[in-house]
Amino acid sequence: MKFLTKKWSVVAIFVCILVLLPIFAIILHVPFIDINTLVHLSKNVLPRYILGSTFILFGTLLLCLVFGLLSAYLIAFYDFFASRFFEWLLILPLAIPSYVMGFIWVDLFEFGGVIPELFGVDKRIDIMNPYGAIIILSFALYPYVYFFAKNTFSYGLGNILLSAKSLKVSNLKIFFKIVLPFCRVGIVGALLLVAMETLSDYGLVAYFGVDTFSAGIFRTWGSGGDSTSAVALSVGLLIFIAVLMLLEYYQRGNRAYTQNTFIQTPRDKLKGIKSFLAFLWCFSMVFVAFIVPIWWLLYWVKFDFLINLDNAMLPAFYSFFVSIVSAILIVCVSYYLCFVVRMNDNKLSKIIIWITTLGYSLPGAVVAVGILVILGVLNYVLDFLSFEYAVGGGFLVLFFGYFVRFLASGIFSVQSGYARILKNIDYASLSLKVKPFCIFKNIHFPLIKNYLALSIVIICIDILKELPISTILSPSGFQTLSSLVFAYSENELIYNVSLPSLIIVLFGIIPVLLMNYLQNKNNQKEINGDFKN
Repeated sequence: MKFLTKKWSVVAIFVCILVLLPIFAIILHVPFIDINTLVHLSKNVLPRYILGSTFILFGTLLLCLVFGLLSAYLIAFYDFFASRFFEWLLILPLAIPSYVMGFIWVDLFEFGGVIPELFGVDKRIDIMNPYGAIIILSFALYPYVYFFAKNTFSYGLGNILLSAKSLKVSNLKIFFKIVLPFCRVGIVGALLLVAMETLSDYGLVAYFGVDTFSAGIFRTWGSGGDSTSAVALSVGLLIFIAVLMLLEYYQRGNRAYTQNTFIQTPRDKLKGIKSFLAFLWCFSMVFVAFIVPIWWLLYWVKFDFLINLDNAMLPAFYSFFVSIVSAILIVCVSYYLCFVVRMNDNKLSKIIIWITTLGYSLPGAVVAVGILVILGVLNYVLDFLSFEYAVGGGFLVLFFGYFVRFLASGIFSVQSGYARILKNIDYASLSLKVKPFCIFKNIHFPLIKNYLALSIVIICIDILKELPISTILSPSGFQTLSSLVFAYSENELIYNVSLPSLIIVLFGIIPVLLMNYLQNKNNQKEINGDFKN
């Protein structure tokens, strides 16, 4: 049904065009790439990047599936010692950027480090290879799978499980024959998020010296100054991601499993050795992915604290400034787009939402390269003035990069808030001849404001952790916390990494806990029937 005038849709279409600009810029630049460059890349570089990206991607997906699924299964189906604490502790590693986790574990395995001394090994244990990168990425990203699977296991299967158990079917058979097929769409969606984050990762793979598309694009553009090759590699990565998204689309098909009523999954109490093993698994996950990184960052902080504090103050201010301003802008636009789609529930609105969420599938390096291509064209056309300075000394370029990359995060958060508001409210308002802007401002906003606030916090933290866009698009002399951390690591100033990393991590914990709390609260409301028609 359509309730808004064309003016609302025109603005939404303009936002779509903005999001598509970096992709179009890269694709339209392809005919201008020299054929010799393409031949050189296809012979010497592309095979390494395709092989490296594929190996890292599938290795990380496999380990994330094991880590996330097993942890979610234990928490959702069983009660054991400290299981209530592990329910939220297991999601905290999401607050730690993978590159920070990598710096810490490399130091622990160094010659004379804690782990070689612990095992009496008189040499450095090398984890800076593709296998080490897969393990670190898996510990950093498994919470995506855990979060989605745990919520589905805990709140979406109660009726089905009770029916299956009444037939005296074993727990193992129930899990593989009923639980996994029922949760397949959600788990694959979580794995797609892991895939996008893995392909976007630059900090860890560059530090570990692994050849992937993201690292290659950054290295080619930043160090080599070869913009043509960087654009060609960006096209290769876009094709790689498009294939992944098509595979996910076809596997999803029309599969959807819903229940009319929700009953919380009953938990069996584990005793003896089984309880100990479940505790050991969950503790190991939290210990490796969260306790050790936090403990080691706190240990590093004491070295040259005052000097590091002085060096981190300005980047911290810059980071908070750009992240807060960008997040507010992104959430305002997301709220507007979701309102247009809700009030105009037609094919055009669905296309608008699909296009505006494309940015999340683009690695930061590709977004940055696309924007630089646009700037190059504008500088060539508007030669009489420096376009970079004409658009705010480069800051607007940085904001635009964050906008394209993280608009999808804002839309997903606002949509989850809108899913809780009955459409009957809209119909009642419209039947009373209330103007759409009044619904937007006085009816939807009060109902959704908590989700908007949460979206701002989540996007702030995403931007604080973001590395390629912050590094490539930052104006001269402007440094964020993430780019400061990476600059220290490149210069082997590993102790200096601690304070800016700790600031990022501590602020990252807040939205992770909030997200978990809100999800549990909403699930509980569904069980109590608060959202039923």
